[in-house]
Amino acid sequence: MNELELIYDHYKETDELSKKAIYRRNKNFVVLCVLEGLLFLILIKPEYAFGLICQGINDKLEMTLQLSNAIIQTLIWLLIVYVLIRYIQDVLYVERQYEYLEKLEKVIAELSSQNVFSREGENYQRDYPMVLNFIDLFYKMFMPIFFGVINAIRIYKEWTVAKGITLALGCDTILCVAMLVIDWFYFFEIHYKITTFCKVHIPFVGTLAKNLRKILKEV
Repeated sequence: MNELELIYDHYKETDELSKKAIYRRNKNFVVLCVLEGLLFLILIKPEYAFGLICQGINDKLEMTLQLSNAIIQTLIWLLIVYVLIRYIQDVLYVERQYEYLEKLEKVIAELSSQNVFSREGENYQRDYPMVLNFIDLFYKMFMPIFFGVINAIRIYKEWTVAKGITLALGCDTILCVAMLVIDWFYFFEIHYKITTFCKVHIPFVGTLAKNLRKILKEV
């Protein structure tokens, strides 16, 4: 097997892994929307939402379970955190693969003397449609902010109606804070221009980001 065949096989395998990650990303996004929708329904119509969820669980398991509202709510928080983590992992993986696939395409084009070999690289970016930019902005900026607002309002509502600090409330708070932190890091990781602007114009941000990255890498 010559060098061109080896790199091309690697390119096909990498492209296939990227497509699988895109499928998982899209699927997780839909699940995340459904879960956030349930959380929003709990926010505006709690009793109706809890009854609907409990009925759905009982119908699925074909048995009658008596679950408290607090347990159902904590389970939803857990599911949201898990799906959010999986979604962000796939999003960042796909974004990182674009650059790698472009490098592979340039190598293959040089070895094969075929300049047209640039499907995922320069050719894809050339004359990029404005509507796709808006869609990209919707996924990467509007939805993270929207989900964060829903989660923050919901945990605030839990604290306002709580008669005291309970185990369920503590778990929900920890999960919500973790979710907001992950959402925050994701937002700045995916929007490198905003991150660069903050590092340049806000003195402590660059040092803080560098030290935090170093700590997380060592941990």
